[in-house]
Amino acid sequence: MSKHLPPHSWNENIIVSRDQIRQYDRIAISEMGIPSVVLMENAGIGASRIALEMLGPKKRVAIIAGPGNNGGDGFVMARHLINAGCDVETFITQDAKHASGDAKTNLTVLQNMGGKITSIVSSDHAAKLGRHLHADLVVDAILGTGVNKPVEGHLADVISKMNESGIPILAVDIPSGLDADTGISWKATVLATATATFGHIKQGLLLHPGASYAGKVHVVPIGVPSDVSQKAGIQGRLLTETDVRPLFPKRRVDAHKGTMGHLAVVAGSLGKSGAAVMAARAAMRAGTGLVTIATTQNARPTIESRCLEVMVETVIEKPDAALTDKDVKKLATLVEGKTAVALGPGLTTAPGISALSMRLLQMLEIPAVIDADGINILAKDPSGAGRIIAPMVFTPHPGEMARLTGKSTAQVQADRIEITRKTAQWHKVTIVLKGAHSVIASPDGEIYINPTGNEGMASGGMGDVLTGIIGSYLAQGMSPFHAAMAGTYIHGLLADRCVQKKGKAGLIASDLIAELPYLQNEWGL
Repeated sequence: MSKHLPPHSWNENIIVSRDQIRQYDRIAISEMGIPSVVLMENAGIGASRIALEMLGPKKRVAIIAGPGNNGGDGFVMARHLINAGCDVETFITQDAKHASGDAKTNLTVLQNMGGKITSIVSSDHAAKLGRHLHADLVVDAILGTGVNKPVEGHLADVISKMNESGIPILAVDIPSGLDADTGISWKATVLATATATFGHIKQGLLLHPGASYAGKVHVVPIGVPSDVSQKAGIQGRLLTETDVRPLFPKRRVDAHKGTMGHLAVVAGSLGKSGAAVMAARAAMRAGTGLVTIATTQNARPTIESRCLEVMVETVIEKPDAALTDKDVKKLATLVEGKTAVALGPGLTTAPGISALSMRLLQMLEIPAVIDADGINILAKDPSGAGRIIAPMVFTPHPGEMARLTGKSTAQVQADRIEITRKTAQWHKVTIVLKGAHSVIASPDGEIYINPTGNEGMASGGMGDVLTGIIGSYLAQGMSPFHAAMAGTYIHGLLADRCVQKKGKAGLIASDLIAELPYLQNEWGL
């Protein structure tokens, strides 16, 4: 059992890959002895309840079903919705004789009870479906989690007609055509209003663009014992407030600035002093007792003029010059008495800065969060990065992650979870891969996906604020993984709160810093 995953009963926040859900089903059936047809029945009943909620007083339902297990879930739904008084027509995307296993069993029951069943086995049939799809709700039960290539032929035409209908769509387990692991939408993908996913959330439903195709995700329990998740090796969770709140210790009544941590922010350069200022301010607002900005000589005057509560030191005079013994002594002095370091915002990768940053990271024994140019510096010197022993959090955006891994940005975005997991394990660090639904990975392979945040965050400086918040939590004593979890969740939640007040257009990073004390006050921190 993962050391970060608490014991649980059935939990709707667990996320799974394609292979993990197969293992989950196998254990439930072969080791627990639950007949597969029972699992299908439970899935269909749960999805039917969601369909009825979406219908309200309306009654017309069109179920588009494939011949496999996903279609079998649809056949179960058809039976229960008919029994609930709905007018149901079931469309099968292949000849009924191709149905097999539990799907065939449930199709036979539907036929025996007189269910209205129509075949759509060609593009001509799909065209007719588009003209005669008269329903208040369409159920997508065509393809399940096994899809890993583009949907073609008449199935693509069927999906196109469904999407063009304008009728609300409920996807069964996962929208047909969506990759369950990566969230990639292939050539034809159902654009669902809602998704009833079974057992646990498929990770592709949380990763973009998959999250946009899934609509509102409902997790349907299917009667599998909770310990099956652990037996299947599942290590992923959707991050929640319940996970984050317990990570904060209660502030002692006799606390003072010396007991609340001292963060060194190594950041800023000429023209990029704002990055250092925002990281430092975010750290102060997140509760750090003391913050020192270590920066270049030419950036120091600007930073000092903008920071009242923060101390400022020069760690290198000429960013392009070679590192001197004097510079190294300054580094040793800089880390004395500090409890954490945040390195990277606005630094640049000039030769002197790169050498200084690498030397600092190699001498550290206290935890650190590395962002922006700090990541780029590590990417340029893999052997130097291998000599770092301090506990670390890396917070790359996809482009920085591409440089760190030697992959393209497109490759990173196409496989966000596995690339983040493997990179965290390789470097033995915690990694936050930023973006819509940021991915957080621990060195031991555990994954959290963060649900907070919104598109209003598409403006400069947001990453600097995140670095400051995570650095603050490290300085106050959180472990790197917990600091990453708490910092990422709260960072997005701040943006969500700001958007409720100000809207998405024009949201800026300093808005989040201003909102932070109010959130912490509500949480009793």
